[in-house]
Amino acid sequence: MLSKRIHDSRGRIFLALGLLGVFVVAFIPPVSAALCVWRNPDRDMKDLFGADSYKTLWTKVGNKRATIEKRLNTKLDPDETEFRFWPVYKNGKRVGTITTHLGKGDYGAIEVVIALKHNDEKVWISAVRIQRDREKYRNELRSEGFLKQFVGKTSKDPLQVGKDLKAAHAKALKGSQVVALSVKKLLVAFEELQWATRNQ
Repeated sequence: MLSKRIHDSRGRIFLALGLLGVFVVAFIPPVSAALCVWRNPDRDMKDLFGADSYKTLWTKVGNKRATIEKRLNTKLDPDETEFRFWPVYKNGKRVGTITTHLGKGDYGAIEVVIALKHNDEKVWISAVRIQRDREKYRNELRSEGFLKQFVGKTSKDPLQVGKDLKAAHAKALKGSQVVALSVKKLLVAFEELQWATRNQ
């Protein structure tokens, strides 16, 4: 009798834990594409710009969504309601902007860091880095040969694999496309949400 009660108690406990697990999983928020963590700010700003400080700008997409999507010729993800930009400074003078994005590759998240330079006439890509990924061809995706293709490009460039960019590897097509779209999104979002309002 005692054994049966213990067995029943254990059964109820496991059932409760199972239901709790379902509840927790059901309410885990989706991974945010726009709000990707910048994991190595001190290293990146020094390596990419020789900078010594930065600020954080949170910028809501708001009524610019349709404009950004039209320029991209694709929809923003549902969670892309705001972007973060980090103006970087050297001796108190702004020398560029760093921003990050999370896209979904073949094997999980691909976190991209983009360095932008800009003046009154244009914005262009200074560097692209992969800060985290689990892709099978991660070495090729992080290679200089692949990432150097982005340098100097502007939003007027296609920034598309098969047009002005080559895939990192023949079997890393999706990962390459994810990186390219992340770069394009951040470039256009920065122009619309920050650079276009610089004199306002």
